[in-house]
Amino acid sequence: MAKPDPFTLEVIRNYLYSTTQEMIETTVRTAYSPTFAEGHDFSCALFDRFGRMVNQSRGIGVHLGSLVGAMQALVTKFPKPDPGDVFITNDPYLATHQPDVVVARPIFVGKMHLGYAVNIGHWTDIGGMTPGGCAGTSTHVVQDGVIIPLCRLFARGKLVEATRDFILSNVRLPDDDWGDLMSQIAATAMAEVRLRSLADRYGIKDVLAGMEAAIAYSRARFQAKMSEIADGTYRATDYIEDDGITDRSYPIKVAIRKTKDKFVVDFTGSAEQAPTPINASITSSRAAAFTGIIALVDPTIPVNAGIFDLIEVIAPEKTITNAKWPAPVFGCTFEIAKRIPETILKAIATKMPERVAAASFGSGNNLSARFVDPATNEESLWYVFYEGGQGASAAGDGNDAVYFWGGTALNQPVEVWEHRYAVLVERYALRENSGGAGRFRGGLGTVREIRLLAEHHLSGLADRHRIRPWGIDGGGESAANKWSVRRNGETVELAEAYHLKSPSKFYNIPLRRDDVLIIETGGGGGYGDPVERDRDAVRRDEALGYCRPRTPERAKVAAK
Repeated sequence: MAKPDPFTLEVIRNYLYSTTQEMIETTVRTAYSPTFAEGHDFSCALFDRFGRMVNQSRGIGVHLGSLVGAMQALVTKFPKPDPGDVFITNDPYLATHQPDVVVARPIFVGKMHLGYAVNIGHWTDIGGMTPGGCAGTSTHVVQDGVIIPLCRLFARGKLVEATRDFILSNVRLPDDDWGDLMSQIAATAMAEVRLRSLADRYGIKDVLAGMEAAIAYSRARFQAKMSEIADGTYRATDYIEDDGITDRSYPIKVAIRKTKDKFVVDFTGSAEQAPTPINASITSSRAAAFTGIIALVDPTIPVNAGIFDLIEVIAPEKTITNAKWPAPVFGCTFEIAKRIPETILKAIATKMPERVAAASFGSGNNLSARFVDPATNEESLWYVFYEGGQGASAAGDGNDAVYFWGGTALNQPVEVWEHRYAVLVERYALRENSGGAGRFRGGLGTVREIRLLAEHHLSGLADRHRIRPWGIDGGGESAANKWSVRRNGETVELAEAYHLKSPSKFYNIPLRRDDVLIIETGGGGGYGDPVERDRDAVRRDEALGYCRPRTPERAKVAAK
């Protein structure tokens, strides 16, 4: 049979992409929890039958890159899947962390195995020592949640009830988790229908050729853009500021060796694995490295195995970037997945500052809490991540209030929160003076003031509460993240109020009814000398309440 023409291959490639986008819409419309339906903390992808990514949705970068490890494990363990099978796992050493549950459906047309439809998403609760996760001081991976081994959830179309019962017996919100799991499965089923329709129209061989063409297309585009990055070695170091138990900081060291053929991202010299969940498995670190390099080269290129083949990652075992059992890794997507891409950009900034942006607020600022709902007298919980400021660049000011490095993750609406949980959101605004000063200022963080309508027990896992995000080319640091509580009219930082060893990593602290929890996220670092900022931009920032001329530099610019 003749090879399909380029026009047909392009139609098939775009059809595959639109299928992953429809998977996203299916998940959102059928999901149960605000984490999925409002926060969009999930991602979708198509893989070929060999476990190579063919296409991804607009999704969370660390989700999709980490699926490389999970899917390679799947095709190795189950080389001959059956029609109607659905596989599941949340093994944190195969993908990211326990809340991110991977669902994979092999797609068949007749007896021909075309590939896999995959959905990975963050469940609101996955068991473990903390409701909703985020135990900043856990010391063993099993404390962070139940681990689902790579196994079948459906076998030839029939539910494996023992697997379902095992999972739902070990989580606190079985209805939420089951509802979200069904949305993940629905998304993969929709993809199967779409690919069967595509095969009916063009034939199985043309669809397989289209998958190969999609991988080759991304590889060719990436190789063409690589030449814009000068060959050489780029180095930088950033830090996780503490481990929740001590004041010790943990360096993340990166050396990027760029040749005409590939990038090598080497984490040799990074800190040994920590006793608490600030670590990452190699799958998470590799995904974060993919994210940083792709952002540097060209983030508009469709991401798949064609790009991954051109980025080699080196991470010594039992370090913070390649942790091994039993090291907890719950914070990998919150912290390491943010810090690695920015450390890569920091390295490039030493020689090509015009190519990159300054640091962002750089943390998921993840919080979870349990409470007894006064309306139902039943225990409930919430989990949430918060947006902040993006770093400025040579192109302009950083974006305000974004979940940077979080892909399509969104904030969860106030109305939904007040409907679902025992809270009243009294304030939600941009945080004044949070962006770093510069010729272009960093983006602003946010501030939320949440009145608790019931007693809560709060757990947190975050970073950059002590070490501020850095600027570039003379730009200033931004404000750090900060958590406080207002009680009886007095506002005190949580670390001071509860005598915590860390301001950003703790477990199960009690908050009273009518306490106001104040969450302030950091901004992004500035770019360039602040004195060079356009005076009209300074006046506009002041008029909008974004900043005040408190520093001598800003005062000097404002007076021009």
